[in-house]
Amino acid sequence: MWTVLLVEDEVFVRRKVKETMRWKEMGFTIIGEAGNGLEAMDKIRECQPDVVITDIVMPLMNGVDLLKQARREGFTSRFVMLTVMSDFENVQQALEFGATSYMLKLYMDHETLAETMSKVEKELIDRRSAEIREAETVYRKLWKLMVGGAQSPEGKESEIEIPGVQGRDLSIIAVQHGRPTYTRVDFFALHLIENDVASAAVWHLLTIDGVSYLFMWLPTNSQFYMPSEQALPVSLIYTELIPTAHLLETWKSVLIALNMEWYNPTCSAKLCTSAGTPLRETADTWGLEHKIWHNLEQLRWDAVVGAVNELWGKFEVQHAPQQQVKQAAARIVHLCARISQLSTVDEEELLASDHHRLKSVFLARLESHFKHLSASRIPISDHPEINKIISYLHEHYVEEITLDTLAKLVCMDDKYVSGLFKKKLGVSIIQYLHQIRIEHAQRLLRETDRTISEIGERVGFANDNYFIKIFKRFTGGTPASFRNRT
Repeated sequence: MWTVLLVEDEVFVRRKVKETMRWKEMGFTIIGEAGNGLEAMDKIRECQPDVVITDIVMPLMNGVDLLKQARREGFTSRFVMLTVMSDFENVQQALEFGATSYMLKLYMDHETLAETMSKVEKELIDRRSAEIREAETVYRKLWKLMVGGAQSPEGKESEIEIPGVQGRDLSIIAVQHGRPTYTRVDFFALHLIENDVASAAVWHLLTIDGVSYLFMWLPTNSQFYMPSEQALPVSLIYTELIPTAHLLETWKSVLIALNMEWYNPTCSAKLCTSAGTPLRETADTWGLEHKIWHNLEQLRWDAVVGAVNELWGKFEVQHAPQQQVKQAAARIVHLCARISQLSTVDEEELLASDHHRLKSVFLARLESHFKHLSASRIPISDHPEINKIISYLHEHYVEEITLDTLAKLVCMDDKYVSGLFKKKLGVSIIQYLHQIRIEHAQRLLRETDRTISEIGERVGFANDNYFIKIFKRFTGGTPASFRNRT
């Protein structure tokens, strides 16, 4: 809803303007009135209206001087001038100083006013869009300054210029949602900010790596409240209103508080009250990163999981910046993609709302590479559809697999598929599947301390006795005797 300040020394003209059209249906709300230019200037400083509809001829300060003063002080409100037939010299001057339009008082009706306000709204939308784009550029530069340790070109971090926020103070609201996109609508759906406060604010939004930073700019001396006892689907950190000069140092404090939530999520709104311990990257992670992708290359899955657990434990103990954790995860996955030659699963970012969830996402991505790499190293037949079945068996051996599923996979009759598979590989589908499962069971028996029952279930056998029976058929001994020999 765009805000309007109505400035006119004649009360009946103000009443006529208010009653001529349905303002809210047009997307506007009249937030104040003034009877002269000096009073109007005070209200502009206080309320920062989007639109000023002002008479030209008024006592103390006329409408043209009001426009000039507003521009000198940096206010970008759109101006619509009310005038009479004999006042076109002043109208021309007002247009030269950036007034959007003018209306003749005597001929003002609903159609004229609606047409004028439509023109004003278009200007407001264009201006706001341009300011948002410019603001995002500034925020991204500041972000790189903070997380990259770079120095600002001028060396003056306090001299921050954000477009469209003249005479306003700032609250930074950080939402740790773990999603690639986030909008103001998503934030408003949490019902943490009252509608009148939200309407009065200028909003900017920056989303990076599953975290959104909402910059809420309110007129100076404003107040707002955010309920901290309300349970939320996300963790959220917010600040009290601060001057623009404190933006960077306050944002750094938010990052520190947000990092605490990353490791211990409370899923509530928390006020950022102090800077806390500065973020420091965890040293010496390269060895563990190498261990992860090297073991994946050697098809040692349990060793991969062990190295991931060790790396994540190190991050957690030292409360490494979540940016470092995400970068390390992305780096490892990228290397594993090069090893497995499976790039499609890495098209989406590795995102999650806390470090435990990111670990789960990370392991799932690594497992995809592991399965694909395992399947790529198996012998293939001279029949493309049988090769497709072979790959499916290696990637889904843990699941319940039926002949009907495989037949549908290659769009063939189930009996024909069964016969063709045995002809090409010399064994039946079920024998081949059992062989895959027993090979994985042998690996787990060698490399882990899991129980026989756990291993059987992990490789796709729901029944312990059946697992032992098949294992003995393929190896000549029981799982327990195999473990004792190795």
